[in-house]
Amino acid sequence: CNKQDNQEWIWNSIDGTVRSKHNGECLTSEAEPEIWVGPLSDGSQAVLLFNRVDSGSEPITVKWSDIGFPINHSAVVRDLWARKDLGTFTGSYTSPNIDHHAVMMLKITLTK
Repeated sequence: CNKQDNQEWIWNSIDGTVRSKHNGECLTSEAEPEIWVGPLSDGSQAVLLFNRVDSGSEPITVKWSDIGFPINHSAVVRDLWARKDLGTFTGSYTSPNIDHHAVMMLKITLTK
């Protein structure tokens, strides 16, 4: 991992933004896809969407209720790999198609 190339998703080592099974929580019970989540110090959630299928691509949905946010609230979703905000969403976020064996890493922040 080259920290210089990935500064945005390793922005604060205290947050432990890159989650593993040791410091995050897997939200899915199925083998594919996997959704991992972990809290950040600013109240946001770090969310990793992992498409484990062996071929093809598919969208993955993360629901606010699954990450401890009220379902009727809006949240800003940021793509940490692309380093850009994807928009403000209410209740859930559905990714674009994620290729097989690929991941998408997000920061989800409730709006005030």
